[in-house]
Amino acid sequence: MIKHTFLALALFVACGGDGANPDIPVQNRAVIVAGDFTPGSPGVMSALDLDIMAVEQRVAPTGSVGSDPVIRRFGTELFVVNRADGNNVTILDAVTFELVEQLATGPASNPQDVVVVGDEIYVAALGTAGVVVVQRGTGEIRTIDLSALDPADGQPDCVSVFKVDDDVFVACGLLDNFVASTPGVVAVLDTANDDAVTTFELQNVNPFGLFERMPAAAGGDLVIPMVPDFSDFSTGCVERIDIAAGSSSCAITNQELGGLVARIDFETVNDSVVQWMVVASFGVAGPVGNVQGLDLDTDEHIAAITPDTQVIVDLAVCPGNTVVVADATMAANGLRVYAGDAEMTTAPLAVGLKPGSAHGLSCY
Repeated sequence: MIKHTFLALALFVACGGDGANPDIPVQNRAVIVAGDFTPGSPGVMSALDLDIMAVEQRVAPTGSVGSDPVIRRFGTELFVVNRADGNNVTILDAVTFELVEQLATGPASNPQDVVVVGDEIYVAALGTAGVVVVQRGTGEIRTIDLSALDPADGQPDCVSVFKVDDDVFVACGLLDNFVASTPGVVAVLDTANDDAVTTFELQNVNPFGLFERMPAAAGGDLVIPMVPDFSDFSTGCVERIDIAAGSSSCAITNQELGGLVARIDFETVNDSVVQWMVVASFGVAGPVGNVQGLDLDTDEHIAAITPDTQVIVDLAVCPGNTVVVADATMAANGLRVYAGDAEMTTAPLAVGLKPGSAHGLSCY
């Protein structure tokens, strides 16, 4: 059993999320992308040096980050998914931030998430018939057609992709006029067999956010937030995907959390795992965001470790047993650093724009 009050005492921690893709010397660095959600406006990428608790702003080349970005890291590269009006994936060196390649995903494709499969990148995209596959080096595009999942409009509204061995798991929302009325679907693409497709239903409607994978010590399953209603949290949950069985169950409900989950990452201490979650809701004074946990050994819910004065929108677990969070408080915003439930920073560290993306952080 893990008590969040003693996490700061551990001498070693293995990271979840991006940390499951090592292939790079530890930088002890958190990288954040942020945009102002105004079409055509440039976003920023800034980097926090955790050794000295200092942020270097605007480290990425001009044009790399758009107005609505999210980020993934694979090995030695950062992949910035420029959603909405961006319609591209920008690949940067994770150490130097130099431009490696920028790949278009197609007009109005609205990419949401990315995974690397050899020399191709598989992109979940809302504005297409399924998954956009882009060839690195040439930019050639093909589409894996999943339109049969949503015959109403032929666009299955796929929001996330994640590779496990030879399979790419794809979460699709099946929206009709931006409303989900039927359970979401996971399509499994067998990349070793010409992307052969199998599918299974999720427990709830509207997968929202991106897949993350539990560490092996917790079973290695995938998790994804489900949000049937953005104002009523009596329904929905974080669904846990049993990769082998092709089925899902609820890990923790939105009702237990008192909000919807915007980001998930994992902290491992002595083979015990905590699933940290950014939980968003709406209070009388405006938006609310905090960090809560789930002890995956005991299924114990860990209450919010961040105070009500902070509006947390994102988090990432880092080397050295720290958790970096993005605070979107209007008056003073930026990055904060926690060890267990103790904040190591005394004020938010500004990144150049107010954080807003729910998957804009990577730590390695």
